[in-house]
Amino acid sequence: MMLTNRLVTITTKTTACRFTFLLLIPLLLTTFVACKSQKKAAELEEEPLSRTEFTERIENFFEYDLLKAGKQSQFLIHLTDLSDGTPVEKAEVTLTISNKSGAGVGQVKARIGKVTGIYVADVTIANPGNYDLEFHIKNAKLDERLPLKDFQVE
Repeated sequence: MMLTNRLVTITTKTTACRFTFLLLIPLLLTTFVACKSQKKAAELEEEPLSRTEFTERIENFFEYDLLKAGKQSQFLIHLTDLSDGTPVEKAEVTLTISNKSGAGVGQVKARIGKVTGIYVADVTIANPGNYDLEFHIKNAKLDERLPLKDFQVE
């Protein structure tokens, strides 16, 4: 009798362990697939593009989202006065957009950011293609134009 009770206990524990194991497998697979999906989504998020351009008087380091037709791209513009190394304060910053034939497509006024020397411009270009941008920076100390070529809009 004792042997029979022992066999029943072993069989019951084994069956319970198998059942638990079978329940855990789908849970583990679901977790693995969800983590993999989140990783792919994070990889698909696009990194901002950046450029640093100079005139004799200013350094213009700017970051911007990939330009896509009809979608807004934010330009975060960091301006430094090269004569003394200070951030460019209280400037009017205007971006003029033109197509390859030189025809003006639009003009965007940047707003002053929360940090001195940083300006923010929201740029939307309607059609895909290759465009030129001109930054016009003007305040009490300077009046600079910085024409730049080859901004690709997808």
